[in-house]
Formats: sequence, C-alpha cells, structure tokens
Amino acid sequence: MKLILLTLTTVALAIVSPAAAQTIYTGHWDISAHPHPHDEEMELEVGLHNHDTGVEYELPGPQFHFGFGNSDGTGPAPKANLAIGTNNYSVWISAHDEDAADLLNQPFIGFSAEELGSAEELGTNWTGDVTFTLSSLLYTGSGAGNLFLFEGEDVFWNSTLTGANRGVFTVGVGQHAHGEFAFSDEGLYTLTLEVSGNYNGSPVTSSTTTLNINVVPEPGSGALLLAGMAALAGLRRRIRRPV
Repeated sequence: MKLILLTLTTVALAIVSPAAAQTIYTGHWDISAHPHPHDEEMELEVGLHNHDTGVEYELPGPQFHFGFGNSDGTGPAPKANLAIGTNNYSVWISAHDEDAADLLNQPFIGFSAEELGSAEELGTNWTGDVTFTLSSLLYTGSGAGNLFLFEGEDVFWNSTLTGANRGVFTVGVGQHAHGEFAFSDEGLYTLTLEVSGNYNGSPVTSSTTTLNINVVPEPGSGALLLAGMAALAGLRRRIRRPV
C-alpha cells in the first residue's frame, strides 16, 4: 500500500511541477547585452538574466517553455488574430505584463542593456541605442512556424520576412524594455540573435547566438494542479475504504 501511495505522489508532483534543469517555465527574464573587454578591445555578448533573482546564463543556454492553455484548464487557448500590414496571422500571444505571465504560468521575456549603463564599472563609454536583431529563425514542427515580436501597432520582429527586414528591437543604454511574442504554431523555435551597440564612438556587434523557445498548447497549469490533487485525494479515499 505504501508503494502505491509513493508512486501516485510522484506522478502528481510531475504534473504540477514539470521542472527540467535546462528549461525555463516562469519568471521575469531579459535577453541581455553584456560588455566583454578582450585584448584591450570592447566586445558584446548575449545572455539571459533573471530580473528578480539575478541568475544569469550564457547563450546558447536553457530553452523557454510557453504553454498556451485555457485558464479553466479545458484545453489549448484559442488563437488571436494579428494584423500586420495587409496580412492576418492566427497566433498565440504571450502575456503582456509580468502579473499576467505569472497567472498563465509563462515566462515574461524582455530585453536589457542595463549592464552597458553601469557608471561604476564602465563609465559612460556606451552611448545611443542597443539593437537586438533577429538574424534567422529555424522552426521544428508541423506548422508554418511564424514568430513575431510586437507592441501595439509596432512590429519589431517578423520571421516571415528575410534578411535585415526581419527587424530589430531597440533599447537605450542602461535600460530594459518588453514586447509581446506571438507564435503561429506549436513546436520548437530556434532564434539566431545578435546585439549591436556603440562604444567610444565606434560600432560593436556581438557574434550570433541562439535562443530556443518551445511552444506547447496545453491545459492551464493551475487546473492540472487541482486535477492532480483531486485524483490523488480520490485514490487515497479509495485505498482507505474498508474492505
């Protein structure tokens, strides 16, 4: 009997907390530009920074997991219509702020150039804007695999375009900002990124790196938690029932 209860408890925990060491499910994260002095020259690197805890990863690193489900846990969330120019795309859209992301159990992803504005470490040698460029996108899945980054009517990234037309997201030195991500289909999106800035009046561009985002239509995690707890309670009641 104890073995049965242990097994059921393990299953329930797997449902409510599917944490993998190299997968990010929640939290406020920034794709960040890092200064990197090298051989008396200044270079740029791209990393991931947790805005709340200070944890950082180099890229390529952990992948993000976006689950899109109804809040009542009945199944995948309906897609929204995203109008870009004369084209309309049926997409899932990420949470528009950190509170909404927490409720949906999604990561909240921004862009940061805050480290380039640290007067204590670097003085004021970084000036102007920092640009995060989507160089290319590799999609692994059964759909079209279109990705967009936008805010209101402003579209920053559009993977349906080619070359430099895919767009850039711009952040001021010492600042960080957010947009909303939109995905046309479930699957794995591998983004190739590079960052550019201006140091001592000269342009500096990072080498390209990749960021993985896994998009999954799934029931809401809160409902899964309740369902797992209810199932475990029911099984315990059945186990305790007199024979």
